[in-house]
Amino acid sequence: MRALLTAVCALCIAVLASTTVHADPPESPAPDSLEISLLTFGPGAHPFSKFGHSGLLLEDRANGTADVYNYGTFAFDSIGLIPKFLLGKYRYWLSVQSLDRTVATYSSENRSVVAERLRLDAAQKRSLAAYLAWNARDENKYYVFDYYRDNCATRIRDRIDRTTGGALARVSTAPADMTWRQHTSRLTADDLPVHLGLYVAMGNVIDRPITQWEEMFVPAKLAEGIARAGLVDRETVLVRDRRPPVRTAPPAWTGRAFALGAALGIALATLGSVARGGAAARVGAAARVALGLSLATLGLAFGLLGSFFVFLWLFTNHEVAHHNENILTCPPFALLLIAPALGLARARPGAYARVALVAAACLAFAALGLLLKIVPLFSQDNRLVLAFALPLWTGAAAAGYSIARTRASLRP
Repeated sequence: MRALLTAVCALCIAVLASTTVHADPPESPAPDSLEISLLTFGPGAHPFSKFGHSGLLLEDRANGTADVYNYGTFAFDSIGLIPKFLLGKYRYWLSVQSLDRTVATYSSENRSVVAERLRLDAAQKRSLAAYLAWNARDENKYYVFDYYRDNCATRIRDRIDRTTGGALARVSTAPADMTWRQHTSRLTADDLPVHLGLYVAMGNVIDRPITQWEEMFVPAKLAEGIARAGLVDRETVLVRDRRPPVRTAPPAWTGRAFALGAALGIALATLGSVARGGAAARVGAAARVALGLSLATLGLAFGLLGSFFVFLWLFTNHEVAHHNENILTCPPFALLLIAPALGLARARPGAYARVALVAAACLAFAALGLLLKIVPLFSQDNRLVLAFALPLWTGAAAAGYSIARTRASLRP
């Protein structure tokens, strides 16, 4: 009897236990309140904003916060901005700002803002959020900026790639459509001084073929990359700009550069011919003065440029400015043209031969810059500079040759 009662009780306990398991399943985990998005900001009017910008948006619905992590922060009014930037030692840092303030700032600058919510699991979100919080601390937030290798976009690219176990790198090994220089040219073409300044100051480092991974130094290309990797869950346009579309290819201005250089070269050669004595004395004297002042200006401009290129190569950390072949078309010794050219303007016979010698040497170096293109080491895309400088130095050398031949007739 006792055995029967024990069996019945055991059966009842088993049934109750079974019923409890099926009636009350474990609760599902609470939905993740954190969302992380890549923010891509369109180019602006300021030279520092021509490439666009990238940021990371962390939205925590549980706390009602929306913070933008910005790796492109620097002190624009810093007294050390120019010298440190030129030396390649200027530090940027990671800052944090609310989404509302960020959107208001870029909207006031007429710059677009696009948010791409990242497709990350809960663990990946927590990992990325923890890293950003650590990186934003005062002791961790600073880094030495590099336009192509370490900027606001590449820092985010690297962190997303690590968070996703290399998902971004795996789909970014193909060759890019353009080099670093071509991207730079197309993005700065609407600001001629900035475009020309960057074009002439950077050497052949930025002309080598690059991959889609390296191409993501451009924020818009980073946005394309995460889409290519399947990491975009949803895209939202937060601000629309009212700007013309960004160029998709660099401008083709070589013909214009040659035409301008040829026109100036012909003008110099013509002044040399007139100053030689084939015109009335007053006209010839005016031509001599104009030629002397023009050659002095030419020597000053090209000589200073060449000296600046040498400085960037030898004394700065800007690797992209090293091995600049434009040193040949803008030789530092062009500064030696200034004194004899001013002497020519003042009709000092001893200056004529020196003008001819320095102008001929500058032409020879510019021609050497073209001839060295057959050597693989000289691979810099500086066709714009060569197209302008070669005919200009040819005209200067022709003018110098003309006055050197007839220096006696140029005496007052």
